[in-house]
Parts: sequence; structure tokens; C-alpha cells
Amino acid sequence: MMYPTDKFYNMRVNLIKNGKIYSERAAVRNVWQKDQSLFLDIYIYRLQKAYVFDAAFVRAISDLSRGTDYRDIRKFAKDFITAAKEPQQTLSSKSDDVLSPVKDDLILLLFMSRIWNDQNPVKQKIILDYIQNTVAAAKNLSDRYLARYLSGLRAGDDEFYETLRRLKSKNPEQAIRLLKEAVKVCLVSGYLHYSERMYLADFIQTLRQEGVSIPQNLL
Repeated sequence: MMYPTDKFYNMRVNLIKNGKIYSERAAVRNVWQKDQSLFLDIYIYRLQKAYVFDAAFVRAISDLSRGTDYRDIRKFAKDFITAAKEPQQTLSSKSDDVLSPVKDDLILLLFMSRIWNDQNPVKQKIILDYIQNTVAAAKNLSDRYLARYLSGLRAGDDEFYETLRRLKSKNPEQAIRLLKEAVKVCLVSGYLHYSERMYLADFIQTLRQEGVSIPQNLL
């Protein structure tokens, strides 16, 4: 999907169809005026498809990321056009602020998801769920928002061991939870590959050195 701005993809849109109102999670991809009519290009996540709507058939729009509700669609269009002219840096810096508490966790989980070169949507969903269940401020962020953040993280061998060295900042409960998520990511294929076992062993050994008790039935 191509967007003039990346700021309006975590939306709740109320659409009028056959006299009824339907609420959909959506991304607003573009807004423009033709003659006296205002049109919106809206991507509906449930249907995985984009549609062009006359603004007359859009009852309301809520920006879930910013907690802003629009009853006046022309006011939304004005904000959309203004945001499209702003540097896209703004979104990245906000995501950094919200997700910085789990940045190391995400590097570690991303690394574990890539060891066997079999990344897939299930692994990504586990990581996205971990973010939203761990960071309260991330609950209203869309999967697309989070996936974009993840795609910008470096998660190679060096980064993996750097994050292990910083695990001492976690309490035992947080550390075990992260370890369980790493195991879950690896087990998506149905079993642990040799290389996955080796890196998990380094993870476990690091935790033991920090005095964390590892559950017996973890692997």
C-alpha cells in the first residue's frame, strides 16, 4: 500500500451502507476533492482490500493512535493533507519512544525468529502480541505500525549477544517470560532445530548466571 502519509493507518471508520452504519478497522490511504465532492481511499483490514468512498458515506473516523475523533470528515481531510506535508520522521520518533522499553526484547525475538530462515506470519504475530501485551501504550498501535518498527531493527548475531549482556536489567519474571516467547517463536515449525537449541542454551546460561531459576519443562 502506498500512502501520502504514514500517520493514518490505525483508524476506526464508520461507513454508511444501505442505510446502516458499519464500523471497520482501516487505513486512510489518500484524500482528494473533485468538483464539490470529497473522496477517501480507505483500506479495510478485515477485507484486505481498498475502496474509494464519497465522504457522504463516511459517518465518522477515529484515529486510534492519537485518540482523535472526527465527526466532520472535511476537518479530517484538512488534517490528513496537512500531515502529508510534514516530515515522516515524526512517526518513527514516536514509535521509538513507545517501544524503547522492549527494544532489546524485540531484537532478541527477531533474531530467534530468523535463525532457521523460515520467518512466517505466525512468528511475527507472536512478536506483535508480545509488544501489545507488554507495553500498555502499544495496545492501540496497528500491526502495520509495529511491523514497520520491527523492520527497522538490526537483529544479527552481534545484536543478539549484546542484548543478552543487558538482560541483568530485567527481573526474573520478565526474563522468564521473554525466554518463553523465544521458545514459542522457535517451536512454530513444530520442533527445535539444532541452531535454535544452541542460541537458546546461551540465553538460558545467561539467565542462570544472573541467578534466574529456569523452569524444568521449558523445552
